[in-house]
Order: sequence, then structure tokens, then C-alpha cells
Amino acid sequence: MRFLHTSDLHIGKRLHEQSLIKEQKEMLDDLIRIVRENAVDAILIAGDVYDRSVPSLEAVDLFDDFITELAHMGVHVFIIAGNHDSAERLDFGARIMSKQNVFISGGQLRSIELSDEYGSLNVWLMPYMRSQYAIAALQDADVDGGARNIAMAHQFVLSLGEPPVFGGSETKIVGGLDAIDITLFERFDYVALGHIHRPQHIKHETVRYSGSPYRYSFAECDHTKQVLIVDVTEKGHISIGTIAVTPKRDLYRISCNIDDLGTQAPPRDAYVDVKLTDDEPVVDAITKVRQVYPNTLNLTIDNKYTRHIGSLHALTGSDIKAKTPLELFEGFFEEINGVTISDSQRMLVALALDDPFES
Repeated sequence: MRFLHTSDLHIGKRLHEQSLIKEQKEMLDDLIRIVRENAVDAILIAGDVYDRSVPSLEAVDLFDDFITELAHMGVHVFIIAGNHDSAERLDFGARIMSKQNVFISGGQLRSIELSDEYGSLNVWLMPYMRSQYAIAALQDADVDGGARNIAMAHQFVLSLGEPPVFGGSETKIVGGLDAIDITLFERFDYVALGHIHRPQHIKHETVRYSGSPYRYSFAECDHTKQVLIVDVTEKGHISIGTIAVTPKRDLYRISCNIDDLGTQAPPRDAYVDVKLTDDEPVVDAITKVRQVYPNTLNLTIDNKYTRHIGSLHALTGSDIKAKTPLELFEGFFEEINGVTISDSQRMLVALALDDPFES
């Protein structure tokens, strides 16, 4: 049996207030294409279907179109809730949808039995849970060791206390409330994980985070986004392949002077995070940047002025009382510019401070 493993769709996500619904439709269309071209029997969606517990109407409609198309293709669909999802909303209609081979678990561990020429195969769906509940659920699960077993989980999985490598835009739970140890999955032949956006395996090749199929943060620009194709034959035989998912409109980070913007790699319509490094301030920088990259979502300035601002000396009340206004300005000027104020500049400031309303 052939599975496609993905997770963290985050449908309805906004990046710096920019809706990504168009890009997400293209992403889901791409997943449909991969399923069709690779003769996939079942798709595993390991949590964070939506980006919010109360998703928008357009997000719900988009996901409805996606799973409806998969059902029409005869593909089994397995879905678990992630920490971004509402368990109750995701579970709504689950019993009816199971008749179309769309299986959903929003709040509790459950298993679905499949079969093929190699015998019985159980898919265990464990939605996002706090660690104590996840541990109890896995320990109490009646897993048939003679059958093939696949687990789906949306958790922060540790190996010898070592955490996975975060991607950049995941929600980090304080205090390890969603962290569980890899040893809890020893009875499973393959573990389809969600929650971490960077694709990786945890200790074993068969314990995998698929990663998100789209870059949801500029911190994820170095990720190779992908889905996993998992072939399960007889007991103990698993083969895993990867297929890259390349969006039509991608995310890029740029660091350069304003005059060098046009020489950078991103296509004109890309979503861009720009860091300007000009020594002198650029007047109306965002307008000039967007003339080159209209979809610039974030702009920062990195030069001697901003670096000095980040390390300014905090004056106390006694410092202020002990200095004249001119002395305070001299200190400010030096911290901002990294040089001592000149005599001519000091004279101009002194004149302004004496009578700031005269030119």
C-alpha cells in the first residue's frame, strides 16, 4: 500500500497580513497531482489543517474541495487535528465522511483497519494532545504486533531528550506540554508526524516529520519543501521517497543596498523580506523597494544608525540632572553616529537650544 505523508497545511494562514489562500489552492492542487501521478492509495495529513481554530469560510471551502476530490479519486484520507485546529470543528461530520473513506480524529486516539495483499494494516490516528494524555493513550493502545501499524501524531517528539529542529513558524508550547519520547512509538512500523515545519527524521528513518508543504515564515527560506511517499509491503518492509513541492510564488530573503535590489535572484512577483544595508538613510525606502519587488512583506534597515540604536546607553535620572541639554545631545549624537560631534555642529545645536524657534 502506498501512502502520501504531509502535515501542517495551515489553510487560511496570513503572512505579514498577506493572505496566502491563492498559494494554498495551488499547493493543494499540486498534492492532488502528486497523488494521481504516483498512484497513491492513502494520504496522511498529520495535523494543523487550518491555521486558526475558527477558520475562515474560504479556508473551509478550499479544504472541502481538496478532500472531496481525493474521495472521488478513491483515495483513503486520514486526518488528525493539530494544535492550531479545533478538535470539535474538525470532528464534525466525521462519521458520515468515513463512509467515503475520509477518516478524521480531532480529540482521541483511534485506529482504522485496512487490508491489502499483504494482510491487515492499521492506521492509528492520534490528534494533538498534551503530553500526559498522549503518553497514556499510546501506552494503553491495543496494538497488534503481528499486523502492520502506522501511527499519525501531531507532537513534539524527543529522542534521548533531544528535540527536533524547528522550522521557524511553529507555535512553541511553553514547558514541554506537548513533548513525548520516541520510545512510545516502538510498536509502529511507520510514524507520520506533524507539528515541525522542517522535514526530518527522529532517530529512525521510519519516524518522520514531513514538514509543511509551503514556507510559512521567512525563517523557512532554506527549507526544501516536500511530501513523503511511503510504500508499505510485508511486515517490517518500508520504503520512503520524497517529492519536492515547489510553489509558483515563493518566499525570499534579500540583504543588500537599495541600488543592488535589481541584481538579486527573486522573481519580481515573489514574497520578499528585504534588509537594506545602505550606510545612509534611504528616503521613502518601502516605496523604492516595492518598485522592484511589489510583494515586499517586510522591510528592515541594518546600518550603523540602527545598530547603535540597539546598544544605546540608558540614562538614569541622575545622569539627566547632571548634564546640560547640549551635553545630553552630544552623547546622543555620538551613540547614534559613532563619531564625536564637530565644533560647527555643536555651535548649530547650541544656537537651536538657546532659541529653537529662530532660523
